[in-house]
Amino acid sequence: MKYVRNLSLVLTLLSAPALAQDPEALNRFRTGYELMQKRSYRNAAIELEQAVAIDTSYGNAHYVLAQAYKVLNEYDKAIASFATARALGTKPERAARELGQLYHKAAISSFGQKKYRTAIGYFQNALEFNPQNAKAHYALGLSYNGLRQTAKARAAFAKAVEADPKYAKALKALADIQRRNRDYGPAAATYQKAIAADPKYTDAYGGLARVKFDTQDLEGIIPLMEEAIATNAKYAEGHLFLGNALSQLGRQHDAIDPLRRATELDGKNCEAPYRLGEAYYGMGDYRQAVEAGERATRCKKDYPAAAVLLGDAYLKLVQLEDARTWYGRAVGDSRFKDYATHQLKEVNRLQKGP
Repeated sequence: MKYVRNLSLVLTLLSAPALAQDPEALNRFRTGYELMQKRSYRNAAIELEQAVAIDTSYGNAHYVLAQAYKVLNEYDKAIASFATARALGTKPERAARELGQLYHKAAISSFGQKKYRTAIGYFQNALEFNPQNAKAHYALGLSYNGLRQTAKARAAFAKAVEADPKYAKALKALADIQRRNRDYGPAAATYQKAIAADPKYTDAYGGLARVKFDTQDLEGIIPLMEEAIATNAKYAEGHLFLGNALSQLGRQHDAIDPLRRATELDGKNCEAPYRLGEAYYGMGDYRQAVEAGERATRCKKDYPAAAVLLGDAYLKLVQLEDARTWYGRAVGDSRFKDYATHQLKEVNRLQKGP
């Protein structure tokens, strides 16, 4: 392990055991030091804990104890021991570097457990030791996102980009916030910077496509998604966005292949079969529209838009009871209530006959 090799080097470079105030503390230190070299880290920690308990001013013991805790992934204990060693003047520069790294590791661990407030504290501490750590600023922004503190997240992502202007993930995260705030011009520019920084980062293409959907630049989506798919042929969302744009432009025949491909690549994306159903409906292939729409509703039970699509398709097929069932499922959604209610009246009229 690389870390173990580095640890051996640290132990070699550490000054010879300085005399402690208490002979027992020195003996405990020597035993712990030898156990560290034998990679018996838990036992080493036990001995070194005894050394610093006997002599709290024993800097070398605090420093080596911190190394033991670090190997054992006991971040808080390692941080406390490195901080004490640094305060006592034992290898202060190296201890500072270690503290910065440990705060970052502890933050990542807390973030992974969705303990966002704890992670934020650790990231802030890490940045005190390395203010230009772009990854720490970015992860701090993600933590603020986890707490839905958008303004603070935006500031953290901006600092990440300031520290590393070609940090594609930070650029994309900043652009996402700009897009959600409907700052479409800045968002588009930031997504483009992310793509320039990493042309294979398909999520940035997807973000820019969303801006174009929101601003009704449907024509602009087509070459953008073709470029993204050329970068990664298995980019499911790219196929979905391409097909959706083509369908909205009235080019349903061209939309079918990319939409089919989207459903093949990501069976959990419920929008893909829905958009495929829309394209089939626009072509007048109502049975295929029904098949795709029902697949969408199997993927996502409460899917009013797909329910309306199915109601419309069944109505075209003059399967009136099926149409009634699906319009009935959509009528409870405020976005579709008026349309579904109107269509249910039409079903009733047709069932009554002339």
